[in-house]
Amino acid sequence: MRRSDRWAFAVLGVGVAATLGGVQLAAMLDDPPTPLAAESEFCPERPGGAAQSDTGYAESGEPYRGGGPHPVAFNLRYAEVGNVDVPDRWKPGQDGSPPGPQLVACVYQDTSDSRDELRECLYTHSLGSPVDPDKATKVSLLKASYIVQLYEAATAKPVARINVPGAESCPAVHEANDSSGVIFEEPDTKKLRAALRPHIERSVAV
Repeated sequence: MRRSDRWAFAVLGVGVAATLGGVQLAAMLDDPPTPLAAESEFCPERPGGAAQSDTGYAESGEPYRGGGPHPVAFNLRYAEVGNVDVPDRWKPGQDGSPPGPQLVACVYQDTSDSRDELRECLYTHSLGSPVDPDKATKVSLLKASYIVQLYEAATAKPVARINVPGAESCPAVHEANDSSGVIFEEPDTKKLRAALRPHIERSVAV
């Protein structure tokens, strides 16, 4: 092969490599970002664990700073209760509307606490009908207390840990298809609000 041919071949090789490199770089730039996990995956399985930072809250969450109230989203995945009652002004907007959550409250039933039977609860599944003790569904109310772990929504950084006792009363609702025969106390609403208020109503320095 003549020297001029060897130079031409070498230049062609460099050109092909550069072109392929450009294609590879373009492909890397075009790769879609990793989708965020569902917001329901935010809370760790146990209180005190690290919250998952790559959930939808990374986009919808707002920094925990400025004047209160700081909107808080509740995650009841590990609480074995269906609802907690807090003031509307503490709640974030629905379906992505503002305000976004600044805090996420991960609620856990405290499994280290005793689960003694407190009383019997009576439920009827006929709407608007009074409870007939002879026909009502009888369910044992078990003692329960709760741990609430607060995290900053946008960063998943821990903010506070709160302990809340049970309400010592029969929950208003019992699932008709629940055949376990037991139901747990729900968190005491007044004590839950009192414990959360300093973190939600306070002013946080920027």
